[in-house]
Amino acid sequence: MYSRKVNSETLSFGVSGLLYKANVLMYDHQSDSLWSQIKREAVVGPATGKKLKVLPSTITSWEKWRSKHPKTSVLSIDTGYSRDYSRDPYADYYESQSGFFSLFNKGPGEEEKALVIGLTIDGQPKAYPVDDVRKHGEIIDGSGDAAITLRHDPENDQIHVTQGNSKLEAVIVYWFVWKGLYPESEFYRD
Repeated sequence: MYSRKVNSETLSFGVSGLLYKANVLMYDHQSDSLWSQIKREAVVGPATGKKLKVLPSTITSWEKWRSKHPKTSVLSIDTGYSRDYSRDPYADYYESQSGFFSLFNKGPGEEEKALVIGLTIDGQPKAYPVDDVRKHGEIIDGSGDAAITLRHDPENDQIHVTQGNSKLEAVIVYWFVWKGLYPESEFYRD
């Protein structure tokens, strides 16, 4: 999740319908620039090179969210349209182990649609499997001040990523999407 505020302007975004390396490109209504969700930046148009600020977010179950935030409001599915909102049109895609338009060459132990925490440190991208962080509760990669710590908070189902005392910007994404945008990315293994 990202802040819509870029410099001093608050942007409104839409879905362009375009894909770049199997990832949807957003566009902003103000300049019609195209934005890469994973790279967090405008890649085509007048805003090219401008960056989006990452906001805290999580992928969790409705049950966990509701227990932590019982006053959460949910949009009504009574929209006046005939669409069946009780059925997820992407359910088959989520169940499949293959990525959409994936040109992925798997390495040992890699699954195309494994969820990973993707981050870039000093220009070097790296991906950490979400399942490994949840399983171990904490992963420390490296040593001293340069060590990256990924910590799972099971109560909130959040993953916190830090280096020393600094919180790092990270995204949770399918491995094949991260690898498509960052082909030189390293994949963390236990």
